[in-house]
Amino acid sequence: MAKGVSAQDLFKLKSVTQPLAAGRQVVFVENGIDEAANDYRAQLKRLDAAGYVQTVAVNGKLNVQPAVAGDQLFYAATVGDAKAQLFQVNVTGGEPKLVTTTSPDEAVNTVIAAADGRSVFFKTTATAEHPKLPSPQKFPQTRHVDRLINKADGYGWLPLDVTYRLRRYQPATGVVDELFQQGNDFSLTSVSDDGQAVTILQDDQPDNDRDFAHGAYRFDVVTRQLTDLTASFAHGHFDDATLSPDGQQVALIGDDGAFGRHTVANLYLVDQAGQHVTNLTADLQADLSPEFAGDFVQQAGGKLVRWLSADQVVFAACFHAHSQLYVGNSQGVKLVDDTARQIVDFTVVDAQTVVLAVSYQDQPSALVRLDLTSGQETALYDPNAAYEDTHEFAHPQRFDFQAADGQALEGWYLPAQTTAAKQPVLLYVHGGPHANYGETFFYEFQVHASRGFGVVFFNPRGSTSYGQDFESHVNGHYGEDDYTDVMTGLDTALAKFPQLDADRQYIAGGSYGGFMTTWAVGHTHRFAAAVAQRAVTNWISLFGTSDIGFYFNPEELATDLFDEGGAAAYWQASPLAYAPQVTTPIRLLHGEWDMRCPISQSEEFFTAVKRAGVDADLVRYPQSFHGISRGGLPSLRIQRLDDMTAWFTAHPTVTNNDQA
Repeated sequence: MAKGVSAQDLFKLKSVTQPLAAGRQVVFVENGIDEAANDYRAQLKRLDAAGYVQTVAVNGKLNVQPAVAGDQLFYAATVGDAKAQLFQVNVTGGEPKLVTTTSPDEAVNTVIAAADGRSVFFKTTATAEHPKLPSPQKFPQTRHVDRLINKADGYGWLPLDVTYRLRRYQPATGVVDELFQQGNDFSLTSVSDDGQAVTILQDDQPDNDRDFAHGAYRFDVVTRQLTDLTASFAHGHFDDATLSPDGQQVALIGDDGAFGRHTVANLYLVDQAGQHVTNLTADLQADLSPEFAGDFVQQAGGKLVRWLSADQVVFAACFHAHSQLYVGNSQGVKLVDDTARQIVDFTVVDAQTVVLAVSYQDQPSALVRLDLTSGQETALYDPNAAYEDTHEFAHPQRFDFQAADGQALEGWYLPAQTTAAKQPVLLYVHGGPHANYGETFFYEFQVHASRGFGVVFFNPRGSTSYGQDFESHVNGHYGEDDYTDVMTGLDTALAKFPQLDADRQYIAGGSYGGFMTTWAVGHTHRFAAAVAQRAVTNWISLFGTSDIGFYFNPEELATDLFDEGGAAAYWQASPLAYAPQVTTPIRLLHGEWDMRCPISQSEEFFTAVKRAGVDADLVRYPQSFHGISRGGLPSLRIQRLDDMTAWFTAHPTVTNNDQA
């Protein structure tokens, strides 16, 4: 009998990202985890026209950002303890050569080659500061904080002295020159075919920590002039910008900021001067900057739109929890693929063909080629083929249901891999809340299923991919319809799947899902046990301690802490306010380096319920940011799953008979 997914299989499973078509071949990144090193790894591979897969670059820990110029492959590699540098190797393999000779404090972040092969552009970040906590120094220095935005989860304290540069390498001459440098960060997103222009994204007002406009700009390599392409969007936030092959147009993915930071993104076309902007997707009820709540993808490329030809683009969107692929031009857009899966990354082969890196709920990762005209798809590479010969993934069952007010909702049931007549049910709530569960592989869910739990999960109000009204519904209404949505979904699953044991109901979630978990146990006693991870429990204290609290909280709760009635509204929406009503055994899991929802959020809730005699404990994960379950230390990712299973199995039934 084939085995299910064990926690240790985290070290066996692979994913593919960042595909790059170059002629009849495709270069891509294959991601994995080294158990002995307890660290993430990435290597570059090449798929040739005959379907043969060859490893091209494995120097160092991470080999990412492939760019092809002529017969040479350029990429960023992290070797040893050094910061990432630019390397090159023949596209068919060989001995890698170090290209950059930057200072030890300068790291290569992004690499893009011009289509004509004459230039390779790369962004660098230079700072001598060490961001992660703690900073073990014999003679530590004080840190002077004078900006509202002074830290970032997943990084640490933002550097006070940092230089961002755009550099260019010309293979024919071996010359590396600097095109510009600045003190504020930017993203390099595209290069024109002739290498005469690039696009970047950056904050419009980098010195104003209360202005979140993030615009797209065109930089002329010859004149060194920077053109604001999105000046007409006073509050816009753009996630991608891609120059057309001739450099005359730019395709943009972003939003106008009408609904703050949770505004649904659109596709825009703009001329190179930024004078004429056209929205091609205003009537499309899909999100063009998707946020899948998954835990498996590593090193995603982040490109959201590419040009198929001089006047036609291709882009992915998320609609009702799955990816769609569209082609479009100035006249409109057309849906060309609607398969139930996530499109992680994609690359253009020619005007009719793309290669997609995809993920399914029951297949972790694959490369496929799609003919945009016929819709015919060809499988190219499955990095887990050998694993899948001896293992069986749990297969989800999708179902629709209605909220009490008639709102259409959807959810999934991932059956436990057990022969038992009844299986405990684990209700899992995603983070965000502006994200969505969907048709993508979720390693953790597979582990829970292999351990005998039936996992149910839903997209309540506030989730993305269902349109702006659905996404905005939760703002100012936390713990209202979003709470009843997930409870209704659980009741529907129990009725629809009789193998789920109503006497063994559990709840878990992280971040916003942690909020919902702690909120639920303060409003019902139906669960045998709960596990709240990196939870928001007190909006008042989160306001000043989170890296995003001072602007996230006012948007999400629809009031500022210091508005009249603001503190009362924050407290009313805080799970901590309902701690005296909790009887459910609860385990709180939290990373000690979490800057998004600091560990004090769990400490406050733990203290409140433990003082009242609730069966509760707090597990602290060292050296762990907010995203511990996604990109944290692999050993602790596995420990975390064991901590969850141990808590659930230690509480097999509801100990309080009040089923409110």
